[in-house]
Amino acid sequence: MIYFSLAIGLVMIIFLSYATSVLWRKYINTKTISGFLFPGTIVHELSHALICLSTGTTIKELNLFSSNNTGIKYDKPKVPFVFDFIIASAPIFACAALIFLIAKLLSNPIHLNNTFPHEIHFSLKGLFDLIRHLLDAAWVTLNAFWNQLHLGNIHHVLFLLAIIIFTVSMSPHRQDIKPLVIGFAVLSIILFFIEKAGVDLLKYWWWSYCIKELWVIIPLTISVLSTLLFVTLLIMGFVKGFRLTFGHKSSSK
Repeated sequence: MIYFSLAIGLVMIIFLSYATSVLWRKYINTKTISGFLFPGTIVHELSHALICLSTGTTIKELNLFSSNNTGIKYDKPKVPFVFDFIIASAPIFACAALIFLIAKLLSNPIHLNNTFPHEIHFSLKGLFDLIRHLLDAAWVTLNAFWNQLHLGNIHHVLFLLAIIIFTVSMSPHRQDIKPLVIGFAVLSIILFFIEKAGVDLLKYWWWSYCIKELWVIIPLTISVLSTLLFVTLLIMGFVKGFRLTFGHKSSSK
């Protein structure tokens, strides 16, 4: 059932990152946002390009300096659904890998829990328990992150900037959302039935290690993106309220 939880978390990341990215690019100076997110944009677009090359998909255009969030264009993949999903999901895992690498380089400035549930049974209640556990993990991660964060520590500041840049840069292109959601759902079902067939992938240390680290990064990403989206909407509300209030006053004069 851990795979369903991971899939749900990844789908949440898709929508949270997309919403945050769209709002930032719409209401904040585009050049400012593009400059701030440029490291993430490079990782995002190059990961697309790398998988395109790996799958034999022809790249028609690659522009890392595009301001309209359409940095890469490619032909239809040779294996439509599978390669579409792999190409579309590349930036999510590439950005997650960068967050993991930066955390290691900075000596893990924020210590987070990587334990995940093993004994949740396959049922409707089990599904809700998974969602609850995921949301609880995101909340605990958020509290742990802010409690351990010290802005006077350069490692903490760099890590904070890195996770903001690379979590928002996970945002998919609009046309990639559908294959991503379907792909993660199908992949989780496949892994679930593989496990039910008696193949315990978690007994392999490398697979268990990757899943545990992914379980750390997913709640962290959800908590960061949720906070960013909430703050963005809050600021937008204040700005609109200010304009409505003082705009009417100035116009009446």
